[in-house]
Amino acid sequence: MKLEININSLEKYLADLVNDFEYKRITEKLKEYDLISDVDDQRSHHFCSFST
Repeated sequence: MKLEININSLEKYLADLVNDFEYKRITEKLKEYDLISDVDDQRSHHFCSFST
């Protein structure tokens, strides 16, 4: 019983650790890539393009 509780605790700890690592990795990538400005730039090209 005690071993089962320790394994469950370890499993939860490792899952939290992996989730934290993935969150930090993704947020760092998003900081490097400014998604909002890219979307705004695409939107402005779409709506402001004039054919001559």
